[in-house]
Amino acid sequence: MGGQQSNALADKRVVCVGGGFGGAHVVKQLRGKCKLTVIDPREYIHYCIGSPRVAVEPEFVKKLLVPNGEAWSDCFKRGLVTSIDPTKKVVILEGGEEIPYDILIIATGSTVPFPGKFRLDVTTIAEAEDKYQKWHAQVKAAKRITIVGGGPIGLETAAEIREDYPEKEVTVVNVGKDIILGNYKDKFRRKVKDQLEALGVKLVLGERVSNLDDLPTDGSQPCTVKTDKGTEVEADLVIVSIGLKANADAYRESFADKVDERNFLRVNEFLQVEGYNDVFALGDCNNADVVKLAVHAEHQMNVMAKNIHALAIGGKMKPYKEETMMSLSLGRNGGVTQVKFLILGSFLTAKLKSHDFFVGRFWKDTMGLELAQ
Repeated sequence: MGGQQSNALADKRVVCVGGGFGGAHVVKQLRGKCKLTVIDPREYIHYCIGSPRVAVEPEFVKKLLVPNGEAWSDCFKRGLVTSIDPTKKVVILEGGEEIPYDILIIATGSTVPFPGKFRLDVTTIAEAEDKYQKWHAQVKAAKRITIVGGGPIGLETAAEIREDYPEKEVTVVNVGKDIILGNYKDKFRRKVKDQLEALGVKLVLGERVSNLDDLPTDGSQPCTVKTDKGTEVEADLVIVSIGLKANADAYRESFADKVDERNFLRVNEFLQVEGYNDVFALGDCNNADVVKLAVHAEHQMNVMAKNIHALAIGGKMKPYKEETMMSLSLGRNGGVTQVKFLILGSFLTAKLKSHDFFVGRFWKDTMGLELAQ
């Protein structure tokens, strides 16, 4: 009986649309346990968690672009999924090729303005490296930098710049009355703000940038960032760290009645797309989490792997529940971490994350590769 149950998953064709952070954890959890295919148009995984460090260390970019073909030679297919036919149970690539599945995982992720993430049309490592090097040069040349958005990437970028370039003026403007969206403790936010203040980062909270669409973001000319409360901040470079959008092109048409107002796929407690037993959605493209974080996608996949196995053998599935967890790097030697109700300060956070943004662990433990030097 046990062998038959094990073979039930081994015989399943599991297709994952999207080879980003979520897709990497699909491979980690399911490789060798089923007939797995991961499809993505890029020749790399963008480890975007470490983007803030490139602002001050341009060579760090090589650690953020992981060659997926090298890591997943047995299960990776490079291509762009343009649509999904859940009736025929196939995904359709640009050019018309159809890839059949028994179980589908949609892990297309999200897009935010660079340097947070790349669009899907930045497909080669050379293109990605070039964009990062140009951004680093813009940061280095600017004397006054304004970051729009008080979430993790914006705050980490601000801290990196002030730590290495203390002569630069760095301002963060956030529409929320406090920093960081989500159910985090006041003590966590207070510690973050105390460290940012010690670094000399200026915070403008509870104000919306009113001329965002008119602001250059390439450092080509000085500009004035204006808010709805009348505040004006002079800037040589504007870094936009808001505007997360689902990468929905692959599924928007096929699952038009299964997306919310922001194009995130609606999932049940087991992370299955509503109305489908054989279609799961993972990470940023689903509506399971209020706060979109890589650690949440990893936790989702831990649950999803069990549920996919349960689906194959007719077993009981495990519900997913969002957990309160964040590790925020604030320079190489600072930061704050919250794990459920536990708050860790700069010393432990620096050892945990700030020294390398977990990049070494990702290359070795998740991708099975030696870290690029």
